Amino acid sequence: MSTGMPGMAIFYDARVAPLTAIIGAAVARGRRDGFGVTGHSGAGMASLLAFQISPLPAWRCRRDCGKYNALNIFCGHFLMKALVVDPSKLYQLMLDRTFQEYGSETEVLATGEEALQAAQQQDFDIVCAALHLPDMSGIELCRQLRSRAARSHIPIILLTSSDDKTTQTEGLKAGVTEIFNKSEMQDLGEYIRDFFDHISAARHMSGRVLLIEDSPSVSAILKAYFCEIGLEVDHFPSAEQALAAFENHEYELVVTDVLLEGAMSGTGLVRHIRRAKDKKRRVPILAMSGMDDASRKIELLRSGANDFISKPILQEELLARAKNLITNKQLLDKVEAQHEHLKLLAMTDQLTSLYNRHFLTEVAVKSISEACRHGHPLSMILIDLDHFKVVNDTHGHGVGDIVLTETAMVIKSACRREDIPGRLGGEEFIVVLPHCTLDSAQEKAERLRQDIEALNPHGIAVTASFGVASLPGEKMCGYEQLFLAADKAVYAAKEGGRNRVVVAAA
Repeated sequence: MSTGMPGMAIFYDARVAPLTAIIGAAVARGRRDGFGVTGHSGAGMASLLAFQISPLPAWRCRRDCGKYNALNIFCGHFLMKALVVDPSKLYQLMLDRTFQEYGSETEVLATGEEALQAAQQQDFDIVCAALHLPDMSGIELCRQLRSRAARSHIPIILLTSSDDKTTQTEGLKAGVTEIFNKSEMQDLGEYIRDFFDHISAARHMSGRVLLIEDSPSVSAILKAYFCEIGLEVDHFPSAEQALAAFENHEYELVVTDVLLEGAMSGTGLVRHIRRAKDKKRRVPILAMSGMDDASRKIELLRSGANDFISKPILQEELLARAKNLITNKQLLDKVEAQHEHLKLLAMTDQLTSLYNRHFLTEVAVKSISEACRHGHPLSMILIDLDHFKVVNDTHGHGVGDIVLTETAMVIKSACRREDIPGRLGGEEFIVVLPHCTLDSAQEKAERLRQDIEALNPHGIAVTASFGVASLPGEKMCGYEQLFLAADKAVYAAKEGGRNRVVVAAA
């Protein structure tokens, strides 16, 4: 539902409140405090309009609007919640707006004690605190937050007015994630943007995970973690069962415990996967174990595991590692697909999908050289469509392209896997036939001639003239000589009345 304001969209759930009531409450609140607040403290309406707010998919709206405040403004990110602690009203406003611009709700407080109470009552995804607070330092606030198990992993940002090394050292020891100077708010904004981008990507992934874990309780928890971010999970308690599934499905990630049911360990599973013959051997593997010793980690990494995580497993750490591994794999898959596509474009004729002249010449030269070296038979068939210029002039180039395409399909369907069919250009085609004698090539050419004559593409009668040459021959032991002999045979077929096969003299 649009607000009527450029770049802004409001998503709501009719089960929560009528739209008119939602908009009315937002407008009234905006007039009251001068900023246009939604959620806890919000950013200025004029400031928000400066950003293009990306609309959410319908499923996100249905799910999230029931879970959060009925009226929320998103920037294409999963809704987050930030705790801002700073006694300065100016920096409170600046930080509030910075977080709001990236789709986060904010709780803005002035003292460390207020922040500790808020953290006890609510869940926050990130904390941003000033170094100097009225009742304690930002470092002490960080230390106390880290001492609480539920807050031990969230990012904590410390804002200072100086670059004092002692402050940096003490802050990092206390568990501060990043330290920013208040004079460099742009750097802080970029950090927040990257943080929300990372969290959003990690919570909206696609793909299939192979999970090998023999503990029912642990496997249930891990499956829930992965399913929460959109990943499908196939779970098995033993390596033997997992390998059977691995052979039949494509996976974005393998997550395995070291100690498993059955005869094979997690380390053995890693080795087995890395010995696979196809590209499946490159699937990323995340190993996990309750025995956190260095030698075990080293052995797993040597065996081919990409990463290692110790039990008990923290959800955020698991998902961060899984996201990195899956993202890297998907990027590599994309690059390889693009490489294969470009390679195909360089090798093939765009109209007919046969090999183009450049690639065919390169491959044919190698095949002919090998045949000459080992004394194997090899033949070449040149094909030239008869009166093709008349087809183009009478019916147009579009129909001419159809004739070429259907002729190419006939040629390709008659080829063996080792044969090399190509289009030389215009209405000329070529087939190189390794391990094929002259008699066999002549028979193949005759069948092709009949098939092309019976083709009748677009209701047009089409015939072709064929020239066949073969190795070994007294004067033919190279691509140029073989091609010249086949070309002369095609010319002879044209002179002899067209729609026929002529064999080159030995």
